[in-house]
Amino acid sequence: MPSWLRTLSLRNKLVLTILICLVLPSIASMNVSSLLTRDAVRSQVADNSQESMRIVNQIVNGQMKNMLYVMNFIQFDEDLQPSIRELGRANDLTDKGDVLAYKQTIIKRISTVINSFGNLYVTVLLPNGEYVASYSTFAFNPNEFLQKSWFNDVEKISGYNVKWIGAETNYSQATNQPYLLAAAKPLRINGLTYGYVVVGMELSTIQQLFDQYKNNESMVIVDGQGRILVDKDSSTIGKSFPYYNQLPAQDGSSFVKVDGEDYILHSTHLTSEWKLVNMSPYKSAAHKIESFRKTDFLIQLFFLILFAVVLLYMVRTLTKPIARLVQTVVRIESGQLSERSNISGGDEVGRLGYVFDRMIDRIERMLEENRREQELKRKAELAMLQAQINPHFLFNVLNSIRLKIMMKGDSENAELISSLSSLLRMTINRNNEYISLHEEIEINEHYIRLLNSRHGDRVHLRISAASDTLLFEIPRFLLQPLIENAYIHGLKSKAGDITIASRICEDGRLQVEVRDSGVGMPPERLAALRNHLDVVPTQQSEETSSPSLSGIGLHNVFERLRLIYGHRFDYEIESGPDQGTQIVLRFPQQAGKEG
Repeated sequence: MPSWLRTLSLRNKLVLTILICLVLPSIASMNVSSLLTRDAVRSQVADNSQESMRIVNQIVNGQMKNMLYVMNFIQFDEDLQPSIRELGRANDLTDKGDVLAYKQTIIKRISTVINSFGNLYVTVLLPNGEYVASYSTFAFNPNEFLQKSWFNDVEKISGYNVKWIGAETNYSQATNQPYLLAAAKPLRINGLTYGYVVVGMELSTIQQLFDQYKNNESMVIVDGQGRILVDKDSSTIGKSFPYYNQLPAQDGSSFVKVDGEDYILHSTHLTSEWKLVNMSPYKSAAHKIESFRKTDFLIQLFFLILFAVVLLYMVRTLTKPIARLVQTVVRIESGQLSERSNISGGDEVGRLGYVFDRMIDRIERMLEENRREQELKRKAELAMLQAQINPHFLFNVLNSIRLKIMMKGDSENAELISSLSSLLRMTINRNNEYISLHEEIEINEHYIRLLNSRHGDRVHLRISAASDTLLFEIPRFLLQPLIENAYIHGLKSKAGDITIASRICEDGRLQVEVRDSGVGMPPERLAALRNHLDVVPTQQSEETSSPSLSGIGLHNVFERLRLIYGHRFDYEIESGPDQGTQIVLRFPQQAGKEG
């Protein structure tokens, strides 16, 4: 944001914003209106041109269809085919009378068709040099067609397709026009060519149609190279159409400038190579719309000025209370918390002033309460510090007691104190969330030793851990709740065996087992336990388990593993009456972070 804009007051920023929001849309609206108007004019001119093109296109297509009809008639008429083939097989030994009869038959048959069209000239060429023409050949030998550059393309035509030759120099004495519109196709049967047919059409009909348009409009037929094939001015035929490169690739419209004036070019395909092109100006059609656009601009400008005046007055009226509220805020910021805006009213600004004053009242009360809370907090922290006992002091005292007992020869009780010290140290120190498997096993050895000293029963802890699993890190206090559960519920606090085993599964996960030789469980009890471990929320403690040393129940162990390892953790519980209980845990070797 520019520095000068940041220094403006809220009122000035609001006024500037309103003016921008009024002016910019108006300018954009006028520009869009201009663009849309121009497009509307062009669309209207294009529609008119397209309608003219549609009528002309129908007439020109009708003429070209006549040419196609004559060529197809010669190729497929059953009365013509025998005479054409016989004429094509004639040689020096053939009777001249027969040759003349064949030609007369062909001419007579063709004349019945082209007489109804009146402006077509037909030539049938045969491979043996014979030909038949519907026009006088006194000054022109039709076999000269065979030397034309386009004749090689006729040879390459496949199937029943036609070669549209274009404007060909007039070869008929029946018309004084300099050009004829020509097309040709080969005559084939079973893939063998037995002749060629060339049809020429007078341009007068199409030129008269084109001549109906105004002087500033033009309509032409061009070929694929941009050469003019038909124009009302015969002198331009054969020349390049100057705006061919600006025609749309497909049928449609485009715009060009000619001597500073816009023209619309509309084109449509007559054949795959020929296009019918119409070129029309649209200046006259745009005159009325331009006048309307200027009137619309003046009306918008008038209302823009009127709205600006009204809005500036309203902004000034509405921002006065806000300015007073700002002054109040500045004084409060300087420390004068007793200041109030005293703004009232039923509108948003009035409610804002009222709510602001009430907020300052609450802030004063909260500051006072916060001072009292801070004072009480400092007193509580001091009391807590005074009540704390250094854990190192406790461990040092236990070690001193253990040394004194050992010096008196009581090694058994000394070991119990050592186990208690180790267990308390691991219980109090919760800095590390993960420990190695062998450290977790060591903690449980101390735990079993303390249980045996307390109850007098000899619980045997058997370790069957694979050596390659001892250094893997597992969550702290993972096994102790399972050992405690096995002792209390499996052995019923009596003598027995508890086994800890570990190995690496085939999928790479770590498997830890805790087995006991206790009373086991019946099937219904086992099913209830499994359901309990699956559905009971983590926060709910197990009803059947006593509080553990670590504060983590059996169900919490399972939930904790689910949180840490997700779907990669699974377990099994197997038990039967007098068969003991086996709990199997499987989870990834790499410890992640909880949650």
